[in-house]
Amino acid sequence: MSTLAVSAPGAFQDPALKPLLDMYRQVVAQRYTPCPPTDIARMLAAPPFHVSRKFDGELWFLVVDPDGSTLVSANGRVATGDAPILVSAGLPGGTVLAGELYATTSGRERVGDVARALAEGGDGLVFGAFDIVRLGGDTWRDTTYATRLELLRNAVASEGSVHVIPVTTVGAEADVIGLYQDLVEQGGAEGLVVRCADGRALKVKPEITLDLAVLGYTMRDGTSGPEVRSLLIGLHAGEDQWVPVGTVGNMAEGIDRISLLADLEPLSVPSGFRRAASTGQLYRMVRPEILVECRVLDVQVEDSRGRPIRQPELAIRDGQWVAVGQAAAATLLNPVATRLRVDKANPQDGARWDQIAATVSAPGQAAGLSASEVVRRQVWTKTAKDKTDVRKLVLWKTNKDATDPTYPAYVVHWTDYSAGRKTPLTREVRPAPTLDAAQELADAMIAENIKKGWQEHDAHAT
Repeated sequence: MSTLAVSAPGAFQDPALKPLLDMYRQVVAQRYTPCPPTDIARMLAAPPFHVSRKFDGELWFLVVDPDGSTLVSANGRVATGDAPILVSAGLPGGTVLAGELYATTSGRERVGDVARALAEGGDGLVFGAFDIVRLGGDTWRDTTYATRLELLRNAVASEGSVHVIPVTTVGAEADVIGLYQDLVEQGGAEGLVVRCADGRALKVKPEITLDLAVLGYTMRDGTSGPEVRSLLIGLHAGEDQWVPVGTVGNMAEGIDRISLLADLEPLSVPSGFRRAASTGQLYRMVRPEILVECRVLDVQVEDSRGRPIRQPELAIRDGQWVAVGQAAAATLLNPVATRLRVDKANPQDGARWDQIAATVSAPGQAAGLSASEVVRRQVWTKTAKDKTDVRKLVLWKTNKDATDPTYPAYVVHWTDYSAGRKTPLTREVRPAPTLDAAQELADAMIAENIKKGWQEHDAHAT
């Protein structure tokens, strides 16, 4: 059985190649302009237009060396092994291709399936090359996209584990619109990528409509008095927890900002969580009882450095909003509030996380991840009169960092229980990138907290 071993993020540090990949990602891959289908004609630049279907996967680079091929992700993970995606490349040494790493499924590919396939050894993964970063002595900076496309087609097969993503070259706006109708509206593709002759690239995708809960608001002085300026919006993440996914200040004419302010003010809740608007105002937090429908251009799950976006998990505890954790989440691109969903009485059902589940798993529900394993566990007690204090150390290897970079490689957890304290139970959690670093953290915790009088016990018996 073929295998694909994946390193932790940041492992790729080749001093000769890393600057080239970073530059490509920053200059080319992250400068695609989002474009709704209604704006195709307005946003297109000079022809000809090189049009390809957008695959729902992750940006990776295929690096071919004389001693074998490797895959390198945008955030520095390295995949090696004997999986077909590597052994079938058949390209000259020194070649570097940019492409979409995606998982083949019975239906349309989904980005969430990539992490699952990586965790399972790479079965079902396919690399769709869409550009040349380096071939022979030339790099992407030395030639036009049309030239690189021709070279790519000559170097890489049109199908297989490593293949060229099909590109159609057209010369008119009507042709691009026709391809959108054929591939996206009728064919069910995620969207189109349109590369123009002047170097610009558009990412054409259908606009998304989401129902979101209002978690907070800011105010401004309108022509008729105080009114809502912007809303902090979020999704229900299970139980009593909510995750903010963006802010929206653009609102359709049908939304009365003055009436909305009157509805929100009675819902105000104290908050230990703070979020500032672009004006510097803090959002006034409210109970999540009002739903707003938003039209969204895209849902982003990575920041400009290729790192997963993290958002706080919020909950109302003891009458106030508090942050109860952090989760790999998303942020919304160019949201516009179109209407209030007064027809939906239950905000938890209305603002369901599964509206974006195809893009990012719900917090605490990531699929395809390996189980953690305990590396070290120690327990101590101290008895005085009629009470017993307990201190416990647990160090574990997550086994998840290679497929989901939001997880650290190792975690050290310290528990301190003392019945006589005002707060009997306290915890400290420290992540670590390596086993050696985790062991050093663990030893330091023990040296600081275990003094004379503490008795160690068999950790497996307590």
